[in-house]
Amino acid sequence: MRVEFSEAIALLRRAYPNLSPQLQKCAAYMMKHPSQVATLSMRKLAARVEVPSSTMNRLAKAVGLGTYDELRALFRDPINEQPSGYSFEGGQTHSVAREDKPAHPLDVYQQAAVNNIRTLFDHIDRTALERAVQALSDARTVLVVGMHAWHSTANYLHHMGIAAFGNWHQLVPGSAEFPRQLGALAPEDAVVCIAIEPCAADSIRVAQRARAAGARVIGITDRLTSPLAACSDDNLLVSVHSPSIFPSHVSATVLIEVLVGMVAARNERSAEENIESSERSRRAMGEYWNE
Repeated sequence: MRVEFSEAIALLRRAYPNLSPQLQKCAAYMMKHPSQVATLSMRKLAARVEVPSSTMNRLAKAVGLGTYDELRALFRDPINEQPSGYSFEGGQTHSVAREDKPAHPLDVYQQAAVNNIRTLFDHIDRTALERAVQALSDARTVLVVGMHAWHSTANYLHHMGIAAFGNWHQLVPGSAEFPRQLGALAPEDAVVCIAIEPCAADSIRVAQRARAAGARVIGITDRLTSPLAACSDDNLLVSVHSPSIFPSHVSATVLIEVLVGMVAARNERSAEENIESSERSRRAMGEYWNE
């Protein structure tokens, strides 16, 4: 079982971009450690964040509540709904990596990949995932955007989506299609935006424009304090930890495969027909090696 703090975290996430640096520090800590907000006193929590206790009340007022107790209640309610004996802390994200010193460099990469995938499945907001799947299933048009290092991940998502559904398109700033695609967005559309810190400016601008047009924005990012999280309707978090100098794409790749798979499962027959039709066309055009 999992404790969901969706309402409280959503409140802090929406307010985060407009908070002062000190209040952002508090909000970021609370979003990362929601069970501590529910179980610690205001004084103890403030000590952990390393801010004066009065800052907690200022944060509550900044998000539209009267007192810190009202804010804390949003974190305590989900815990009160759980059966007694439930463990609120759960597993540690990087517990596997800390168990033993790896015998070979390859083991380091294996552990990082396993941890990233485990983190995805153990901590994903399942309510947000279900909303995202429903929005993608219902959308008139789905636009996919990802820049810089995440362009390839967005391209893979688009490849699966266009093959299975036909109404998925990739947004590429600077292309001839970009102004028309972005300008045509409406409330019946959805946008999947992939942006990992440091977020590509164009990706955030697209998400903001889509949100203003009333389209559903599904953000794939690595933290709730990301600028993408602030302008997304549904946030799906991925872990990008890596022993390399490059961020890991493993978790994001698994997530988009899950996302497309769940949408396809709701329209299994039409998805299969679309894929078969696409494959027939590719073979007829000689796109595959055939000797």
